[in-house]
Amino acid sequence: MDGAQPLFGPVRLTLQEGRALYFAMRLMLRSADEHDPDALTALEKVAEALPKGMAEHMQRTVREYRQLPFNRDATEVLARITEAWATSRSIIIEYRSAHASGPRRYEVDPYILDHTESGTYLIGYSHAHGEVRVFKVDRIRAVEQTGREFEPVDLDRLAETLRNSWGGVVIGESRYDVVIDFSPSVADRIRESYWHVSQELEMLPEGGIRLKVSLPSLLEITPWVLSWGPEAVVVAPDELRERVAGLVKAAAQRYP
Repeated sequence: MDGAQPLFGPVRLTLQEGRALYFAMRLMLRSADEHDPDALTALEKVAEALPKGMAEHMQRTVREYRQLPFNRDATEVLARITEAWATSRSIIIEYRSAHASGPRRYEVDPYILDHTESGTYLIGYSHAHGEVRVFKVDRIRAVEQTGREFEPVDLDRLAETLRNSWGGVVIGESRYDVVIDFSPSVADRIRESYWHVSQELEMLPEGGIRLKVSLPSLLEITPWVLSWGPEAVVVAPDELRERVAGLVKAAAQRYP
């Protein structure tokens, strides 16, 4: 955005802290479809402070990130949201949901701004809905500052609620006890990763592995199950099993 912005720092990093930051930047790059100029300058500043060998890798990340397309409007939207989020001030957003015929305007108190593999999300209190809602930032077309301050809610509790969803951005009161069996060929891959705060793993007789998780929604885990193809079989709940089976059958029909 135009205008001088406050500077923060300095920050001193150990070698291992620099490596951890490098990993975080690489993860951000993998999930980005547009480049954020503020992220680029941040990367460049970090690279200047790192040892030469590590700095070269960080600079390569900068070059890769710079090749992504630049969307000025999206950058402006994110900057305005960030300002409101950092100062606890409400905003009015023009938002188009995935299934809406057109955009609508909502006044929102921005509680949490988070970036996941599926995009950047704003979680906040929607005055129109009278409850906390999740908005995908890519679908926000414009942001207006209201200047009205708000008192943040118990953010730890809200963050814990989000943490219970599969992808970290779904709020729900439902409870689905999900059980998925994986074949022996991917059992090690399942066992070596941490998938969810509620996960339980159980070895199966023939070398496979069973994953159990408790979720507030099936929305996010459905495509994840499908990504494992024939190596994963949903045992429960029936709703997820039928949903995955239906999608697999529909996909198979497209390959006569």
